[in-house]
Amino acid sequence: MSVPSEIRNLTSEVVASFESGIGAVGALIEKGLELLDGYRMEQEAIRGHLREKLASMGSFRRKDFDSVIGRILDFQLRRETEIKTLIRSFLARQRELTSRLNRSMQANLFEEMERCKKELSFLIERVRSEIQVFQKEQQKIRAAFRTFEEKDEVSGREFRKSIQNLEGELIGQSSVKQQVNAL
Repeated sequence: MSVPSEIRNLTSEVVASFESGIGAVGALIEKGLELLDGYRMEQEAIRGHLREKLASMGSFRRKDFDSVIGRILDFQLRRETEIKTLIRSFLARQRELTSRLNRSMQANLFEEMERCKKELSFLIERVRSEIQVFQKEQQKIRAAFRTFEEKDEVSGREFRKSIQNLEGELIGQSSVKQQVNAL
């Protein structure tokens, strides 16, 4: 067997391994997305408890609570959907790039292989960055709810002001939609 054939076979094996790795990562990501759903249910329980606590204290009616918290919930649901779409788009694009990389390798197009690798690295960094932003947003929301859940007494005015501040912080951040379209 000649050296180019050995290199081609070795590279084909590496790409095949990479493709199977993508499948495994995809399965793990799908599990992670299911965990997001569990996390959302946990947050709903905390919100429900907080809603009842404020209502029983007489500082906030249930419908007022729902009104104040509605925009945060809409934001949270939209961001979760955006992240799920981004991740699924990333996985699809990663599969396309792997296929292109394999074809380029078979045709000995080394410049194209290098472009594929760079694009893949770029995509990974973008997705990683957006997931980190999403995690920070979720931590802020969780911290705000827990702060009020742990207090013995909460005024409606204090709750409303805190949620408005949180809303301003969250909604002022960038959207993932542009990045999804770029994938």
